[in-house]
Amino acid sequence: ITKSLWPKKPALDAEARAVVVSAFRHAVAHGRITLAAFVVMPDHWHGLYALSANWTLPKFMHDLMSFVGAKTHSIVKRWQTAWEDGYHDTRIKSRKQFNYMRDYINQNPVRKGLAQRPEDWDAIGIRETDIICQHWPWGFEEE
Repeated sequence: ITKSLWPKKPALDAEARAVVVSAFRHAVAHGRITLAAFVVMPDHWHGLYALSANWTLPKFMHDLMSFVGAKTHSIVKRWQTAWEDGYHDTRIKSRKQFNYMRDYINQNPVRKGLAQRPEDWDAIGIRETDIICQHWPWGFEEE
């Protein structure tokens, strides 16, 4: 999943990024998702996760972004931007695609020149090992 600010502006400071991290932490702790990777950038976030059986993607995103939106509203408004209405989702069909997406997410701050190494970025799943699933338990449509 990718969720962005529109227009894209670097409004998400460390405090706002921490809000998104806390939302992922809450979702994992309450059994809503299994999380493989995430990163919160200054103008968007990416998440690679599987929903639990009781959740649909629209319901999960609504709940997650209701919390995030409320907590980040003032800073986002100050930058004269807003969270986009929708989100971009990708159905992962193979182990190769999964690995590519996980690496893409983890390398995002490095590619954008925000960190020398992924673990140097403050809002990234590889720093939150207690909520990241180390061994993905699901199979893929294409193996």
